Amino acid sequence: MTELNITLPENFLEGETRCDYYISPEMKKVWAVELDLFAEFDRVCKKYGIPYLADGGTALGAVRHGGFIPWDDDLDVMLMREDYERFCQVAPNEFREPYFFQTEYTDPGSFRGHAQLRNSNTTAILRTEAEDLYQFHQGIFIDIFPLDAMIGDKKLYAAQRAEAMKLREKWKRQYRLTDKYNRIGGLKGRVRDVLHFLYQGPLKFLADYDRTYRKYERVCQKYNHLETKYVGALSFTFDRRSEIRLREDMLETIDWDFEFMKIPVPKNYEHALTQVFGEWHEFVKGGSAHGDVFFDPDTPYTEYTSGRKPIVWPESEA
Repeated sequence: MTELNITLPENFLEGETRCDYYISPEMKKVWAVELDLFAEFDRVCKKYGIPYLADGGTALGAVRHGGFIPWDDDLDVMLMREDYERFCQVAPNEFREPYFFQTEYTDPGSFRGHAQLRNSNTTAILRTEAEDLYQFHQGIFIDIFPLDAMIGDKKLYAAQRAEAMKLREKWKRQYRLTDKYNRIGGLKGRVRDVLHFLYQGPLKFLADYDRTYRKYERVCQKYNHLETKYVGALSFTFDRRSEIRLREDMLETIDWDFEFMKIPVPKNYEHALTQVFGEWHEFVKGGSAHGDVFFDPDTPYTEYTSGRKPIVWPESEA
């Protein structure tokens, strides 16, 4: 598999059964890449004194399993928006290949409202994006979410959400007008080429997706001047109740075992996990929140996005 900067325990990459669930050697490779990415993320946070904590299934996995939930395939961390912005400022200068720090500013067209740290020598392509051969970075990743204030007034929240969703759709539409990775052929393709030229040149002011995205971020941060009771990853979604976090739970952490490493989780993890998962002590086998992801821990994503290598989904997921 791809070279890592962390040292794996002996036999870590062997398949094993946990909680009556078999984890394949291939998934162990994916976990190893994600743990390596986490180690790099943690290094930078410690260097600059930036606090963060494990989120969602990662926090649940740490507390309940001492590592990954056996049927999970990702690793998520959260930062308060102010800390997230500090991290985004230093990150581009801290990470070197094969690590890539991805935001809409470092990799336009990735269409994420949050950051991801990726490994360039690997592949992680969402099924929903697989057919389009998008050219943004699609190496194996960890998610890095900013937390913004959630206003308690339902009408104000609904108005904020509506404004954000309108800008999000506009941003995506504007980017597609200027997308140089246009794979459409024939007359439609030639028309797109002309539009691409116009929107990159004389009509650029009509497709300023960078400006629109900045507006989108500002709307998500609209109430950050208030000490609201709740916070959430609004730049990711306004609609999932499972993304709501009690601010108080996010401010104090304790280190917890995560595989052969340590990761900070909410000190009041009982309340924090119950708010997200309900009765989280019970084992309910599930899958990744991403849905279907095509992983290849041994091959650079460019082999797939260029079309040189086809994506072959396992029969069980087809």
